[in-house]
Amino acid sequence: MNEKIDLKDFDIIGIISLNDVDGIEKYVTPVRIDDKIVTYLSRSKEYYNVKSMTELALEREELKNKLTRELTKRNFVILENMLNCSGKVYFKKFEEYITKGKNEKIRFQLQQAEKCLIEDVKNILVLLQNKGLIEIDPCNILPVGDENSAKRSIEMDNKAMLYMFTKSLKMNTDSKKIEILTPGYGSIYLGPFFKAMYGYDFTNILKSKYISESRSLCNDEISSLMSSNRPFNTNKTIVLLDDNIGTGATLSEIKYQLNRSNVNCIISGAVQYNWRNYYRVSIGEKKDIDRFEISDFDIITPFNYAGHKLYKHAIDQLHSSGLEYIEYLKSKSYRKQNCCDLEGSVQRALICAQNTGLVLTDKILLGSNLNNTYSIELLDRYKNGPQQVTNPISKKIIESIIKNMEQLVKEQDVLVTENTFQ
Repeated sequence: MNEKIDLKDFDIIGIISLNDVDGIEKYVTPVRIDDKIVTYLSRSKEYYNVKSMTELALEREELKNKLTRELTKRNFVILENMLNCSGKVYFKKFEEYITKGKNEKIRFQLQQAEKCLIEDVKNILVLLQNKGLIEIDPCNILPVGDENSAKRSIEMDNKAMLYMFTKSLKMNTDSKKIEILTPGYGSIYLGPFFKAMYGYDFTNILKSKYISESRSLCNDEISSLMSSNRPFNTNKTIVLLDDNIGTGATLSEIKYQLNRSNVNCIISGAVQYNWRNYYRVSIGEKKDIDRFEISDFDIITPFNYAGHKLYKHAIDQLHSSGLEYIEYLKSKSYRKQNCCDLEGSVQRALICAQNTGLVLTDKILLGSNLNNTYSIELLDRYKNGPQQVTNPISKKIIESIIKNMEQLVKEQDVLVTENTFQ
């Protein structure tokens, strides 16, 4: 059964539905209606369970043996689980490398894990782009160990969104002059995606509000938290990227510390922005946080971050049953029949931004729902806020993402029309 994958197949978490689960039953979740299995979801408890480095390494080897060369949903499930293993081992070894003073033995293990990470991303891109061949090097094997992987999920784990974002951010310069710098666990896939697509090197920095070891960042120790010293190469442009931005505090602190270390050629931003909170803060509905300001970043996107609580609750529901997972997301206006979740994410961003007076795009196709705006009084300090995005990098990215989203919308409309007249 050759089920082909499409970007519109993904929901807000990144899970797809499929029917061919031969040999991968433990990696999928059945969706039962009246005790009858109607489809399967492409993740299960296995994806989120805490496992040791050895268990993850063995699982990746087991999954390798299930792969074929076909560009199918089944192979995507296998590769996504392989990447899940590689990402968890890589980040664990990165943490050890930093917290143990950049030990040489651990550096070698980190390099082993990185090779697996890059290979898995390259193969996933073959499927997302629907071209090329799945290629596996039998020498790429994850390092083993008794240490457990991180319990927290990787939030920026929607491969379709990652691909669309990465495709929109190709730099018109020598790839060796670009360095992708990402903080924490949630952005762990960003560097590998850029490496696989464009050849940009990437560096990780152990800096996140979720990582206790990095909270006492001193002015002179930022380099000690990095997986490489390449960001300090004066010929490099640093692209500082996070998985999502709520207030922007993490990136602001890193930029400040980099500037103090004479690193000044920095482009910063994130894949997703919490546009809903941007709006809620602007009207005074949410008082416990500040909003980000678009002038603080060079990379602004029209992807709305759904929030860590939604992700957590959705995953909890998945552990209960596939149907409960779907029903939960539907209750939050996701997994709509005639609107894929990527389109929904962009629509939320456009609407929330416009309700503050900020127009992210003048496109009409995705703006068909933009009449859903409110005449609510903004707080005084936000009344003279920005009305449009002026940064040329951000404008290009927004335009690219909207263009790709329009194509998805057109394909969806064609599919709906065909189904209507069948």
